[in-house]
Amino acid sequence: MSIQLQGVTKRYGRIVAVQPLDLKIGGEICGLIGNNGAGKSTLMKMITGLLHPDAGRVEINGIDLKKDPEEAKRQIGYLPESPMLYPRLTPEELLTYIAEIKNVPSPAAEIDRWLATFGLSEKRRALLRDLSFGMKKKVALSTAFIGSPRLLILDEPFNGLDVATMERLAEMIVEFNRNGATVLISSHLMEYVDRLCRRVLILKKGAVVREGTPEALKEEAKASSFHQAFLYFTSDGNPETKN
Repeated sequence: MSIQLQGVTKRYGRIVAVQPLDLKIGGEICGLIGNNGAGKSTLMKMITGLLHPDAGRVEINGIDLKKDPEEAKRQIGYLPESPMLYPRLTPEELLTYIAEIKNVPSPAAEIDRWLATFGLSEKRRALLRDLSFGMKKKVALSTAFIGSPRLLILDEPFNGLDVATMERLAEMIVEFNRNGATVLISSHLMEYVDRLCRRVLILKKGAVVREGTPEALKEEAKASSFHQAFLYFTSDGNPETKN
């Protein structure tokens, strides 16, 4: 499973959110990091088809997202940074709806599986509006994972979770990748980016200013931690990454 971007760009008026970008990601866990406003969420939304680029082309496993959006989107599991859940639905109803959209085989079994995985079985018939923030986040994660998509796009997946669930989620991401899925993660938790990602893209003002393994980036920045390396490459005072 691969993502390929060719000359993709996005503007909001005079603001360039994503500068012309060529990129290929496939068969790996890839991190997309940057400060707030760097363009991470905009880029992820273009990959999932929620936003249309002003120029360029997005392909999901060779499928042109513009020409065949339904087929491309069926292969994607997406967690937005701020999931919008239908407050009057239950977790079970929402997952049933998502399973239908994705044409998930044996949907009842899949729904049971992900409700159990995220500790939601006892809340399956509770209204989403009555759930805690952490519970809602688990429901949103379930909608991304259901059907075992070949491409996972996860925007701040660890936010709002307890430590045990964060660790379990990290294990699940690794397991999905071992089974052939491509995973793109955006997170401000550098510990997890360092642990999970084979490759990291550092975004600054809509452009990829650095790309490499966490170890290579730490070495280049002469940093003892990946957090320090991130600060080095995203600092406005760094002449090598000015845009």
